[in-house]
Amino acid sequence: MIRSASDAELDRLEQLWLHTAASAHPSLPQDYWRRRIRNFRRDCRRAVDCLVYLEGDGEPVSGFVTVTEGDRLGCICVSPLATGRGVGSELIDAAKRGRPQLQVEVLEENLGARYFLQQQGFVEVERRPDTEAGQVNIRMCCPAPP
Repeated sequence: MIRSASDAELDRLEQLWLHTAASAHPSLPQDYWRRRIRNFRRDCRRAVDCLVYLEGDGEPVSGFVTVTEGDRLGCICVSPLATGRGVGSELIDAAKRGRPQLQVEVLEENLGARYFLQQQGFVEVERRPDTEAGQVNIRMCCPAPP
């Protein structure tokens, strides 16, 4: 089941985001991500959409996606226990609904996300340096299906 996130779920979303981000970017220290927690919470509250995936009523959140202004995918995170079961694909499909396109930025070393996004129809459109992370930031775009 996919629905809008509630403020009461922010702690769970934060834990999931921190674990997912740190695991996907082994070259960046945990501190890099911890410094962004306040921004993460603010971005979730300001998001046009912050959607959560639950296996059923009363179950914990097993994934979430945020969409910000300008049809930008803020983040997509799936619990390791739910990975490979279509949760991410369902969240992306929900994020695409009613939008002409989605854009996302992903760091070059995040190969898992890049592969997943390509499977969802995203294509690379730009590369630029991210001096804070010391990596290349890749912008990807996905037009909505006809």
